[in-house]
Amino acid sequence: MKTMNLTKLTAIVPACLIILALRPYLSAQHAIDLHVQDRVAQVEPARLKAIVQSLVDFGTRHSLSDPTNPTRGNRAAQRWIIDHIKSLQALPGSRLQLYEERFMAGGSGRLPDPVELANLGAILPGTDPARSKDVLVIAGHYDSLPSGRDVNADGPGAVDDASGVSISLEMARIMAAEKPAITIYFVASAAEEQGLVGATHLAKRLKSEGYTVRGMVAVDILGNIKGINNDTDNTTIRCFSEGVPSAETDAQKRIREALGGENDGLSREFARYVKRFGEPYSDNLDIWLMLRRDRVGRGGDHTPFANEGFPGIRFTDTFEHYDRQHQIPRIENGRKYGDTMEFFDENYVAKVARALLASFMHLSHAPAPPFEVGIGGNGTANTILRWKLPDDDRISGLILYRRRSDSIHWQRTRMLPKSTEVILQDVMLDNYVFAIATVDAKGNESVPVYPTALLR
Repeated sequence: MKTMNLTKLTAIVPACLIILALRPYLSAQHAIDLHVQDRVAQVEPARLKAIVQSLVDFGTRHSLSDPTNPTRGNRAAQRWIIDHIKSLQALPGSRLQLYEERFMAGGSGRLPDPVELANLGAILPGTDPARSKDVLVIAGHYDSLPSGRDVNADGPGAVDDASGVSISLEMARIMAAEKPAITIYFVASAAEEQGLVGATHLAKRLKSEGYTVRGMVAVDILGNIKGINNDTDNTTIRCFSEGVPSAETDAQKRIREALGGENDGLSREFARYVKRFGEPYSDNLDIWLMLRRDRVGRGGDHTPFANEGFPGIRFTDTFEHYDRQHQIPRIENGRKYGDTMEFFDENYVAKVARALLASFMHLSHAPAPPFEVGIGGNGTANTILRWKLPDDDRISGLILYRRRSDSIHWQRTRMLPKSTEVILQDVMLDNYVFAIATVDAKGNESVPVYPTALLR
């Protein structure tokens, strides 16, 4: 076998690097951020389990359970969550603020009488004054629901949904000293089981006060790795998102019908973002992008956010077990019922927590996204994209995402200088789907923005 002279080899290597650097498109992946990796490594399965166990120990967290009992029920669980947030505020360098929003709801439906409810959690303030109205939301609902009509019956609610609360609180702990560009809400939401009441209140309040929710994740029913069909899986998680926005106007519908985009609504793009930036930081986890708003005939706390025009997605076990949802713990004919700690897998939940933490770290530090993105070139051999850039000094460039029109996932990316237009020579418009994102010098990207105008 012949060997190559070292001098010749060193002369060839730089040339190879130059060729690679000039490739117009790269795989739709990104480099690992060491700071994010360090934070992700701090997710502790034992802490997740301890939070779930503490909530389960209240016996029930039904929204209408006895509010006078100091150790059992929804009101006792509220006090524990508040105390837990206060302990996170005491961490070195913590910037967390207690989030406690009380409101009256009810008088019909699943809440026949008016009752005081409370959304709880922590707020991590953003540091960019120009983006003071931009927020991210991660939420799990802390109420639980037993079978039957007895509101004080046992309803442990380990997987549904103390698990979601555990992720929200664990992310708050790890990010407590962070200085993101935009504000993050770490929420334990109220009365999800009575009709998404707490999430609806929060979504409407944020909308009415002029906030833009850049992404909302509802983690609901997570931690069970064996489904009712006996399939067992701790390596996948379902991520549900709507394609066509619920809040689409007639004008937006006309543009969508002209451009396509049924698979590129705000929620769907956010789901892709979470998968793309979350999976690399969580070993042996595959996020399934479910092309549905939610499971068939069902809904969750992300739904009110989508209804307000915000990107909202839901994370849920791949294989649900319905004997462990909304059930009083019992054994009937040798069959176990009840959402108890026995069926909660903290290591599985930790995998999901790592992915969500990584995606929130990247997005909360990312520059503002482009806007008024237009696309044209129909009837020619080329594709043209134009956009406007926000006044954000952290923007160092742009990333053009591209996939074939028959694909679900982004397939390639192209790095662009800070600009407002790109012309893609000999790329026929109809065969591909595009979106454009801003990026900073550290590689933090905005969520890609799909075109909303046809260039003439």
